[in-house]
Amino acid sequence: IYFIITSITYIFIDKPILTLLINYITIFVISLTYESNIQKRFTYTTYIVMFMLFPELIVGAVTGYFHFSFFENGNYSNILGIIITKIVTYSEALILRNFKFSKDKQNISWSTWISAILIPTATIIYEIMFINCENLTKLKVIISVILLFVTNITAFYLYDSLAQNYIKHSKLVILQKENELYNKQCEIMQNSTEELQKFRHDINNQFLAIYELLSSEKYEDAKKQLINLTDLTKDKIIYSNSGNIIIDGLINYKLQNILKENIKIKTEIAVPKELNIDTTDIVTIIGNLLDNALAAINSIEKEKMLIIKIVFSQQRIIIHMSNSFSGDIICRNGKIITSKQEHWQHGYGLSNIAKTVDKYNGYMEINYTKSIFMVDIILYL
Repeated sequence: IYFIITSITYIFIDKPILTLLINYITIFVISLTYESNIQKRFTYTTYIVMFMLFPELIVGAVTGYFHFSFFENGNYSNILGIIITKIVTYSEALILRNFKFSKDKQNISWSTWISAILIPTATIIYEIMFINCENLTKLKVIISVILLFVTNITAFYLYDSLAQNYIKHSKLVILQKENELYNKQCEIMQNSTEELQKFRHDINNQFLAIYELLSSEKYEDAKKQLINLTDLTKDKIIYSNSGNIIIDGLINYKLQNILKENIKIKTEIAVPKELNIDTTDIVTIIGNLLDNALAAINSIEKEKMLIIKIVFSQQRIIIHMSNSFSGDIICRNGKIITSKQEHWQHGYGLSNIAKTVDKYNGYMEINYTKSIFMVDIILYL
């Protein structure tokens, strides 16, 4: 389709500026068949068009065709020049393919991206204006094209280097997040160990005290002592003990301070120690689900409930989370945004979860009753 469209444009219209525009649009459409982000689509399309244009300008100048207008019909008919142009373009592609470019879909900042794409765009505009100048010589055209070509090659590699640096920075942020979760998990484990040691130290004395109270028929005092003993055993609870530090640390950290909220919590966590998923992604999904669930639970006064199920099976992560809530829901365009409580914040949470699920070609379903809100997610690894 690309060759048909560009050939028809060249044969029946043959205006260089229009041919350039049609090439850009068709190459951009081709880029839609690849997985990438909008920044890279525009960037690589611009550079591809530029790399195709420069060999034509150089060969045209060498063969004596350099003083022409981009806005009028072209009349280049040197068969040898056309063949050489294609050979040079193909050779250029062979050279560039030997270099390793970033294939990650990581976005760089928009300001950096605009700066990078302005260089090839300004170069093409400059060359169009330069070619239309009078008193041009073959040498001037060739030198100008070569200099601008080298400039754009340099800019191309600078852009790619910036993209790779952003990827490295993102990985560093992920590592810092992992370290934070490791520290939280270790802190929880250390606190639990200390509490257990204290409990073991006091347990004999507690039993002796209860025995003496019962022997003295002080049943109410013995009952109070038993209640205190029960509270000691519930002081620290490990909700997740799968061996996966990230998931365990996140769940235990989020839930460790809600013991006094009278929330009925049920967890089922069965995942391997290592998962083929980015730490940022699993933290985004579970973290946002927990934050939304706890916020919804805190907005009601009674019958507080939270169920968390995370299971790994057949290269899939299956996540189920259900919680009690007030029953108020905001819908927009047929989609559930969040509950009416703090919808400005939780709407972003659900949106971030959906984007992360899509990244793994996964599935997310939200259901709710008058008092229970449920989210089911499947991620394919």
